[in-house]
Amino acid sequence: MRQALGRFLDLPILGRRKLFSVTGLAVCSLTLAIACGSSDAPTAVEETAPESEETTEVASEPSADMPKVRVGFQTGDINNITMVAYNEGYFEQVGLDVELSPYSSGGSMVPALAAGEVDITWFFPFPSLTAYATGVDIEVVLLDHAPLTAERLIAGEGIADTASLKGKTIGVTIGTSGHHSLLAALDQAEIAQDEVTLVNLKPSEMAAAFSAGQIDAAWTWEPAAGKLNELGGTDIATAKSVGAYAVALWAVRTEFAEANPEVMQKFMEAWDMAQQDYLADPAAGQQWEAERLNLTADEFGAMVGRQGSTVVKLEDQLSDDWLGTPGEPESTDLYKAYDEYAVFLVDQGRLDDAPEDLAPLINSTYIADYLESK
Repeated sequence: MRQALGRFLDLPILGRRKLFSVTGLAVCSLTLAIACGSSDAPTAVEETAPESEETTEVASEPSADMPKVRVGFQTGDINNITMVAYNEGYFEQVGLDVELSPYSSGGSMVPALAAGEVDITWFFPFPSLTAYATGVDIEVVLLDHAPLTAERLIAGEGIADTASLKGKTIGVTIGTSGHHSLLAALDQAEIAQDEVTLVNLKPSEMAAAFSAGQIDAAWTWEPAAGKLNELGGTDIATAKSVGAYAVALWAVRTEFAEANPEVMQKFMEAWDMAQQDYLADPAAGQQWEAERLNLTADEFGAMVGRQGSTVVKLEDQLSDDWLGTPGEPESTDLYKAYDEYAVFLVDQGRLDDAPEDLAPLINSTYIADYLESK
């Protein structure tokens, strides 16, 4: 296969108001579901080489007995509610001293979690599973939004549907949710994996390869997916169409959560206020992310529309569609997705073994306690 791809210019083969601004931060592209990664590093499920990370601290007056909360977030997706909570001062309002640290990918947060450099992280199922499976003691405690069409298969001229991909070259980020969903799309079309050529590309590399004719199609996510559409690409499949479980989530180091239960309740409170604020006026709430991504309000609004996102309301998260009843994670769709993803990552050589017990990875107790206290 590598010889057949020699012409692809050495493309790697199958793998309120505080203005928030992170300068010099290149925008990596999303996820569901929801993660990106290089085939070179078996423990990362998103882009493995982090771009230079910068830290922005909130100038707040936290409660004297509250620790600083180091929050990591993945820059390659849309973080509307996070930025509302930060820029509208909701973290400060509840007494939290939050330090935001942007990471170019979810995968780059896995070692940061392992080293105890961040306490709470915003990313997607694949990197959270990788962290857990490789011995990082974390819990998924809160969900953000489900981007049902942010991640999709986009094809060039003459390719009307997935069935037309036989014999074609497809860009994908190997070992990610996108890779998993692409294989599901091919399976739906009854195309075997050896009947296509997969080229391992980062989302940021997709547009150049597509424009140069080096790939015929690509499975990727916003904002990279939107760039492919601008180049004439047509959507022929989405995470929704292949039944993928796509959700942005918050995970916390278990040691930090257990040592700081009041912080966890305050975090839920700030998130609740920010979520209600955003849902009351999405256009106003989107200003912060538009600024971060250097997009106009119209450009950013169009991107949000292409994502097809559903905000997972706090009061809905205890259902089996999401985090479920405390102590019963096995009945949830999220647990089932983790179980399936673990098998996939082992098959792809991204993990040595699937975790024996996935139940500790999902903990809805903090949301349940907060909702009960309201």
